[in-house]
Amino acid sequence: MWRKLIYPHSLIVTCIVFILIWVLDVVRINLHFLNPFNETIRDYEVTDIVYSKLRDKKIKLDDHIVLVNIGKPDRDTIRMVIDRIIDAGAKVVAVDVLLDGRKNFHSDSLLRATLTRRENVVLAMEIDGYSNDDEVFKMQAGCDTFFCNYVYSGFINFISRDSNSTIRYFTPREMTLDGECLSFTTQTAKLYDPKAAERLLKRSNKVEEIFYTNNGDQFIQYETKDILDASIDLNQLLHDKIVMIGFLGTYAWDKPMLDRHYTPLNQRYTGRNTPDMYGVVIHANILQMILNGTYIRELPVLANILLTFIFCYFNIHLFYEIFRRVPVPYHFVTRFLQLGEIIILFFIVALLFHLYRIKMDVAYWITALVFAFDAIKFYDNVIRKRIPLLIKIPYTLPPAPNKPPTVKKEIEKPVENNAPITEESPQNDTKKIK
Repeated sequence: MWRKLIYPHSLIVTCIVFILIWVLDVVRINLHFLNPFNETIRDYEVTDIVYSKLRDKKIKLDDHIVLVNIGKPDRDTIRMVIDRIIDAGAKVVAVDVLLDGRKNFHSDSLLRATLTRRENVVLAMEIDGYSNDDEVFKMQAGCDTFFCNYVYSGFINFISRDSNSTIRYFTPREMTLDGECLSFTTQTAKLYDPKAAERLLKRSNKVEEIFYTNNGDQFIQYETKDILDASIDLNQLLHDKIVMIGFLGTYAWDKPMLDRHYTPLNQRYTGRNTPDMYGVVIHANILQMILNGTYIRELPVLANILLTFIFCYFNIHLFYEIFRRVPVPYHFVTRFLQLGEIIILFFIVALLFHLYRIKMDVAYWITALVFAFDAIKFYDNVIRKRIPLLIKIPYTLPPAPNKPPTVKKEIEKPVENNAPITEESPQNDTKKIK
């Protein structure tokens, strides 16, 4: 059975392709004339099609998270907003505003008194000064100790190469000189649902990919004036919920670039458009993922390598058979098959992510598929003809030798002679002689 699936030359070409991929992966070639092209596609993933085109357009309001647009307020306004939210019975108040430095002692003191009214307030801060040697951050910034030493805090840093990068990942926790520091969303989830936060930390992933559900329309949003309006009963709106305070623009028609980032939900998933999501909405999406447990599943590295090898091996065998049998139209047939398989792979990746949140990395699959065409020609025309040992190797393994059929030998049993003794028998003759 297994001998029929082993083709020695196809296996050798597969190994050559894998070595070539490994060499190119280690020695990353960066050509100057390809930079504009690389800048365009390097931040693109197949799953972006799912986010921007295939996601469900129906808006389902979240039952746990409420967003409050704080605009560009002073600290007295922040204090009054937080006071109103705490009085309304919110379970957790997450403030995505950096309280950096001290301004007015009277205002700062009143704000700190408000923040310490209950143990359910999380302030935003940033971590900086990463050291590659000991893998820790040297400093915490963005939140003055006058506030952060008395309440919970979490870092709001996003993982990105630069300001034009798509925000895809977040880190649940990081190590600093002061010890372990939780992210803004992890700390918020820990106060609201400790079990959900524990499940996140038990995954022990250094980095988690963000599963986006919507661009913010699924969260109930209020303006500062709505919160400060004494005629509105906030108890019915905010009781036992997570209230995230952050910047969502100054007016409904105005979408300033302040704290806006690129996400996979951007309508233009190739090229560059304007940033599509504010930071507090990204945090809300992360928090929603933690509470609902809707994490993105990824194949283990070894499983992905094994599947890549199998995919590459059978494609090379298919191309090799075409090359041996129909060498003239080999170029056209294989290129057509390569294009068709790449399209099918894109659809498979998109559907798996859309239906089951399973993310497959098929970059090496496609690379192996592209290299297969030239690798077969180079091996069969150059390498195999120059090495006598390879010429002797057959294209297919010979069938296993047939074993001679085993013959069961029957043991002959002695036959008893029960015939009656007559006078003519030899026994009677001997008696007569005697």
